Amino acid sequence: FQGKLYVTMIGGEEPGDGAIYVLEGDEPKPFASGFNSPKGIAFVKGFLVIADETTVWKINGKGKATKLAEAGDFPAEVEFLNDVAANRERDAVYVTEMSHPKRMFDPDGERQLWPLGGEHEANLPKTGCVYKITLDGKISVAVPSGDKRMPGPNGVTVVGTKEKPFLAMGDFFTGNIVAYQDGKLRVIAKNLLRGADAVEFGKGGIIYVSSWSQGKVIAYDRKEKKSTTLIEGLTTAADMCLDRKVNQLIIPDMLEGKLHFLPLE
Repeated sequence: FQGKLYVTMIGGEEPGDGAIYVLEGDEPKPFASGFNSPKGIAFVKGFLVIADETTVWKINGKGKATKLAEAGDFPAEVEFLNDVAANRERDAVYVTEMSHPKRMFDPDGERQLWPLGGEHEANLPKTGCVYKITLDGKISVAVPSGDKRMPGPNGVTVVGTKEKPFLAMGDFFTGNIVAYQDGKLRVIAKNLLRGADAVEFGKGGIIYVSSWSQGKVIAYDRKEKKSTTLIEGLTTAADMCLDRKVNQLIIPDMLEGKLHFLPLE
């Protein structure tokens, strides 16, 4: 945005302590503030659009924020709006409604998800879905809820051609990478990486996925059906950016407050 890198800062527990920072060289500077817990961010037609708990904001080039959508505007209850991706025309965004992640974690573990196949998975509300929001605030359901293969979508990205795009999501609880096109949901990779946060499609059938709970990023080769760990040992690998111009991943380690710049081959 404006030729620079912008980063969402979730902040602490106090309402309104979230912010957007811009990197001026190696120095982060405040750009916009007053948010609760901003996560996903995208650039569309002169605006940054961010997901902030149950509110979606658009921010102009001077850092002025206005509400694009809030809880009461959605057709169903929203609990945890997460990732944001621009559509191909860049006049709207897709936003994941993850449902609240606290249901997915064992409170006795440190960032430990409940096991797959047990009662906790069966009891998840399966309210996760994806909304499409235009820059004038019109909301529609892009990917409906209710599918057990996608109970809690976190990352979302637009894939395919301009004429025939489709959405791909990373499900946080199951680790499934799923695609939605022409009204049908299909699994690209089953249980690939639990705690899936960002999902980015690179060249040659490679999918990059970060795991918030496992603190690592993998490259999954769709043709070979094999995954390679690119970086691990992070505390919380969050919603990363695939910088196609420089051919690198920019990976935030959320709880550590760090950005990792990872060159790709």
